[in-house]
Amino acid sequence: MGRPGKVPPIPSPYRLSRMTLPRTSPPARALHLGASAWFVAATLGQWAFVLFILVFFGGHTLDGNLAGLNDKPHVTGYVPGDAFGNLQFIAHALMGGIVTFSGTWQLVPALRRRWPHIHRWNGRLFLGISLLGALSGLYLTWIRGSRLGTGSNVSITINGLLILVFATLAWRSALRRDFVRHRRHALRAFLLVNGVWFLRIGIMLAGLVLTPLGFKINYEGAIFVAVSFASWVLPLAVLELYLRTERSQRAAPRYAMATTLGLLALVTLAGSAAAVAFMWLPVLRPSIAP
Repeated sequence: MGRPGKVPPIPSPYRLSRMTLPRTSPPARALHLGASAWFVAATLGQWAFVLFILVFFGGHTLDGNLAGLNDKPHVTGYVPGDAFGNLQFIAHALMGGIVTFSGTWQLVPALRRRWPHIHRWNGRLFLGISLLGALSGLYLTWIRGSRLGTGSNVSITINGLLILVFATLAWRSALRRDFVRHRRHALRAFLLVNGVWFLRIGIMLAGLVLTPLGFKINYEGAIFVAVSFASWVLPLAVLELYLRTERSQRAAPRYAMATTLGLLALVTLAGSAAAVAFMWLPVLRPSIAP
């Protein structure tokens, strides 16, 4: 037998990591940082909304004081004698809190990596309640009669129908193990489900900017209708730009998107703080008073 050839040296762990794990480019890091900043800002605002729902709706429901739900202005709140309508009204509010809290956890990468089974079951919870919540919202609008005005009703209806579409597509793509499409559809469903939260922070921002200028905001006015459509159209538009930027290899779009997301994070924090201070806390103070 001939002499064996020389065995090449085994790469050190450092060199192996350099070979197998390419370094993230500065534009990609900037884009990730911008997205993370907006996610943290949104999570703070959404969890404040969830806390309000649990304290106000959950508290009155557990106390049996359903009439107290009307302490907060509603288009159609608690109606004595309307058992099914009241059930849908309360269930819709509580489902909104659950789906908002559940949805934020679905976007945490560590949960997907370390506990994929929790991610899957939480995803089923999120998508299932999204479907039920959209259907109950359409029922409350068109059957129970909780209507704000023609423009707002159209906006709410389109939002609800799109939730049904993208939640279903996210579920089907997950079953097919097409995780690229699943991620895109699930992100769209997440933003659409949170349209009710975007509406509230949008109205607060519009009020803070426009009221001092003499503008009035009411349910049937042009400003409210515009904010109602913007509450789901604008987040979807930003998401589509973000997904396009992710696929781009150019540095300029990534830096521009990162900057945009950073500015939107500040706007989101401002709107959430205004909603807490002027919309939710004034309603909760009588409930939490000793």
